[in-house]
Amino acid sequence: MARHRGIGMATVEYPTGMNQNGDPSQAWIKVKPDGRVDVFSGTADIGNGSKTIQSQIVAETIGVPYEWVTYDNSNTDSSPMCTGTFASRATFVAGNAVLKAARQVRERILAIAGREMEIDPADLEIADGTVSVAGTPARSMGVDEIAGAATFVHGELLTGDGAHLNPGAAIVDPETGEVDLPPHAAISYAACVAEVEADDETGDVQVLKLTQAYDIGRAMNPTLLEGQIDGGAVMGLGFGLLETCYPYYPSVDHRGDSMNTYHVPTMGELPEIANVLIENPSTGGPYGAKGIGEMANNAQPSAIAIAIHDAVGVWLTEFPITPERVLAALDARAAGGGQPRREGKRVIYDEELSVNTVATGLSWVP
Repeated sequence: MARHRGIGMATVEYPTGMNQNGDPSQAWIKVKPDGRVDVFSGTADIGNGSKTIQSQIVAETIGVPYEWVTYDNSNTDSSPMCTGTFASRATFVAGNAVLKAARQVRERILAIAGREMEIDPADLEIADGTVSVAGTPARSMGVDEIAGAATFVHGELLTGDGAHLNPGAAIVDPETGEVDLPPHAAISYAACVAEVEADDETGDVQVLKLTQAYDIGRAMNPTLLEGQIDGGAVMGLGFGLLETCYPYYPSVDHRGDSMNTYHVPTMGELPEIANVLIENPSTGGPYGAKGIGEMANNAQPSAIAIAIHDAVGVWLTEFPITPERVLAALDARAAGGGQPRREGKRVIYDEELSVNTVATGLSWVP
């Protein structure tokens, strides 16, 4: 009896936004007379950093310092429409809405600046809160000066509005399943390599290291991104080894009745985590960004299960992989029992529904 080490890898692909569209977002921006920028959006920040990311998009697009931007999503009665913070859409869908609004604001700032400076707005540029003549930075005005002139000289309000709705596919080929438009706005990809140590006497499994690679489009805020990926990795660890996730096992009667009975990872279970960020810009995302929020906890459970098989030679097909389940699988193998294996995929055409379905599953080796 001994502890054995194993390694396993799992990959995942994940869409951004809802399938076949249906999840619009809107944004409204105004510039105050002192040049500071107010952003109104309905996106709820649930810890994913959407307020920060969307403020970055606005500051970058208009050409003002990030500190000049105030983001207000405090009142759903006065905020523009946003379908919600789900489906990894806050950066991609809602971000595109604030991007469009910010572009309008930039054009209106340049239009007022052109009047004030008596020059074609096409010859002007904005950077770090200053409007200047392209190639002649000495000839310039601050955005605050222009905003003041818009208010008190020209009697105008510098505003912009934007809305984004991913187009949905309208035609589906019943024979091939091909559609006339992509069913998703963007697809992100990830891989996780898990290194584990499993005890064949106690059934205990310890994850030693998670090495992860994420295709994130463009890293708008690398610090926030790494934090989200690290948090997802710990959640994936919990799903794989500790957490009986309601409602999947096997009925609601088996869920914990309080947080005291719901086992989540603690500092003692945390492995070493190493991340690789791969920038593969999306053509439709704001500044090339994709959504990766929900996918951050998808690959770890499968990678851990494969690593356990590599370590002790048994397949575990039900999560969480508890010591009891590891020992039961080892006992079944020792007694000559079967081990599960993967079946191949097969595509079945449903004539009644006119859709293709994919059948997958596990069979048992006799």
